[in-house]
Amino acid sequence: IPYNKLMSSDDNNTKKESVSIVIPVMNDWKNLHKIIKLLNSQSYQPAEIIIIDSSSDNEIEDSLNNLTPIVPIKYKRAGRAYPGDRILQKYFSFLLKDKEYLGRAYPYEATNIGVNLSTCKWVAFLDTATMPSKEWLESHIKEIKCNDLDLVIGQTKYFADTKFQKFLRACTYGKFGHETMPGSIIKTSIYKNNFSIREGVRAGGDIEWRQRVKSKFKWGSSSENFLSYSNLPLDFFSCAKKMFIYQLHSARVDIQHTVKDIYLGIFLFLSVIIVPKWNAIVGWESSPLFIPNITKIYLISILTLFFFSFLLGRGIFRRIKINPFVSNLIRFSFFILILIVVYRWNAVIADWVEDSVWYFPHITKIFVGLVLTVTLFYRGIFFPLTHGIKTRFLFPINWIFVGGLGILLDIVKAPGYLIGSILSIFVKKLDSAIK
Repeated sequence: IPYNKLMSSDDNNTKKESVSIVIPVMNDWKNLHKIIKLLNSQSYQPAEIIIIDSSSDNEIEDSLNNLTPIVPIKYKRAGRAYPGDRILQKYFSFLLKDKEYLGRAYPYEATNIGVNLSTCKWVAFLDTATMPSKEWLESHIKEIKCNDLDLVIGQTKYFADTKFQKFLRACTYGKFGHETMPGSIIKTSIYKNNFSIREGVRAGGDIEWRQRVKSKFKWGSSSENFLSYSNLPLDFFSCAKKMFIYQLHSARVDIQHTVKDIYLGIFLFLSVIIVPKWNAIVGWESSPLFIPNITKIYLISILTLFFFSFLLGRGIFRRIKINPFVSNLIRFSFFILILIVVYRWNAVIADWVEDSVWYFPHITKIFVGLVLTVTLFYRGIFFPLTHGIKTRFLFPINWIFVGGLGILLDIVKAPGYLIGSILSIFVKKLDSAIK
């Protein structure tokens, strides 16, 4: 690995509860410098700060060389970012002149590198967008000692400055704190013993990691939010890009079953409507897109997909238990059934006789409009109010913008969720490797 300079730390720091702070970073010296200052002023000082750098330049390395921190710093270059580095390395490595010239390390990979450099009893996690309060580390150590815990999960509160950020926070995070990997602290020996965070993905791994360690060890969570996040996107397009990338990568992680299954259900419903009419849409045999027996092929494919998904991933080769995929599929199959009934109501029940008592004009439009209205009220009023957003912010008009933004983001995330619904059927679960 290029630029693998390792700054030495104070080996004489032998606190009983010594703590390493691991911080992955890429091209963000300004925020990293802030965090180093905050760590130097902690009421319970860590033994070392471990910085894993994937920047495209040497600013962070050069700046650290000119820094004289109170807490010793270990620095390691994990790679050097350049446009499209991960894609080029994975699919077009034959075009790279220097095969050893690595691109960026994803944050999870950098975190694992940092933990492997730690020699302390405990390891805690931060990133350059999450700022700790002065009492953060002291509070977590006290919680560990008082309750004999193996780990404490971080609690982060999200802050907003601009109008768009306030709308975004209202329809996503709310004003309450959220469990996050940044701010968490765990025994180093546990993390290194098959409980590291999953590599190879840019998003979703922290959720899966928290689920995994919480299910196996004695854990706690602070009642206060000692971490603050103030780096929400400033406009819709940057937010949409971030959301899409998040879902695209988290599709490979076994999380968010409920939402993935919702979008899988919607996909199946639309395919049930479109597939039987496909040949009529493309022009039958005269079209190059004509597919003989498409309906039969579709049904056989769906049945085969679900058969192998249950057989190999969620069926007889696993412990028998209630599966989120099964329960969610049953619930949303019922919803899909309602959609189909509404769509076919006038044709099947009323036989298109407008004078029939069973005929409902524009029933599909009314149903879709009703669903959209309910969704707007949920995303714009119910969800924000239950997540700490004040009524004076939402009313009289802001709730419409909040709800609309929430719906738009759901639409943007839909492709990622759909991919996740399909890929999560076959993905190998990490917890199956835990003994």
